[in-house]
Amino acid sequence: MRTSPPRSDWLWSFLLPLLLLGVSAVVRSTALLVFVGGVGLIFQFLRGRRLRRRAFEEIAEQIGRNRERLEENEERFQTLIERSPDAIFIHWNGQVVFTNAAAAALLGYERAVELQGRQIDAWVLPEELSLLTGPEEEGVPREIRWLHRSGRQVLGEVVTFTVIFERQRVRVSIVRDITERKQMQDKLNSADRMASLGTMAAGVAHEINNPLSFMLSNVRFVRDELREFAEVADARTQERLREVQEALEETLTGGDRVSDIVRDLRTFSRGDEGRGGPVDVHAVLDLCANIARNQLRHRARLVKDYGELPPIHASESRLAQLFLNLIVNAAQAIPEGEDVNAHEVRITTRRAEGGIEVAIKDTGVGIAPENRHRLFDPFFTTKPVGVGTGLGLSIVHGIVSGLGGHISVESEPGRGSTFRVFLPIGGE
Repeated sequence: MRTSPPRSDWLWSFLLPLLLLGVSAVVRSTALLVFVGGVGLIFQFLRGRRLRRRAFEEIAEQIGRNRERLEENEERFQTLIERSPDAIFIHWNGQVVFTNAAAAALLGYERAVELQGRQIDAWVLPEELSLLTGPEEEGVPREIRWLHRSGRQVLGEVVTFTVIFERQRVRVSIVRDITERKQMQDKLNSADRMASLGTMAAGVAHEINNPLSFMLSNVRFVRDELREFAEVADARTQERLREVQEALEETLTGGDRVSDIVRDLRTFSRGDEGRGGPVDVHAVLDLCANIARNQLRHRARLVKDYGELPPIHASESRLAQLFLNLIVNAAQAIPEGEDVNAHEVRITTRRAEGGIEVAIKDTGVGIAPENRHRLFDPFFTTKPVGVGTGLGLSIVHGIVSGLGGHISVESEPGRGSTFRVFLPIGGE
């Protein structure tokens, strides 16, 4: 007899496959989720790693670019400092830690390294050292005298301030050499004073001329009256009157000399640069020789060797300024205290093709070859301070050029100099 299976077995036989299918699906889903999650994690890991690597690469690139810019800036600033025309000193506690080539040149050295490590007070006057190392207000230009290697002084306009250099607070001094500029300013001031004196002299000459004229007129009147009175006087009175007449003649001679000086000053200072006309060159030379007489008489004899000259068309006052400068220079080229008769200033004139030539020769110290090409530069002078402004020959050259002429120089040290001026007859 067949027996039927229990209902529970039948149910399990029916549900078990379903359960197995469900479990298998769950397992597969879980596995799939795990797989997908793992893949996602791996993907995120790889993506994050790539992002981090890219970020690192960008940071590295930025650092590289910053380093390049830093190196470029360092190179740029180093070039600016080394090629700066102004001297730059970096000093700490009075010791020079860095300088540029201009600093070495300022003090007379060939290389900047020769200054490094030395005390800056070796090149600065003691009374001015505090302007570099003291607590004065920074950034204010000051004039400081520096000692050149040769022993001369160099005037520098200095600005000092504090910076960080190699993790130390140091002072930087930037120095501009203003020696020549200062000398030029002094010479300009001297030239301005001379111009003011010339204007004043012209005014004084004008004021002197009127009273001098009537004084000389009265002296001549007294002399003539005494001459007539002496004709009818007795012998004793005539003797006394003769002495008085001699005194009056000496007075007239001195008065005429003063009158000539006044006339020469008025002629020399007359502002007629824009007006020209026929000018007697010999008369102008005589006028200049009279004005320069005080310079000449203690140094040399004045010799005039005049030839036949036609009048030239020019400004009398400009010619006077031209020749007076040359005559005074010739006199000053001869040292004082020597035998006057052993030296001479010779003025020679002659007719030249198309014009005239005036040569002014001295027996003075002469001009060194290295200075000849600078003779006509403004403010160049070999004379001691206070004797010359360096403008005389520059003015001479300007006047000669303005008149359409030219000037040349012949000189030899110890044997004097000759300045030759050629001027066309037509002039300006």
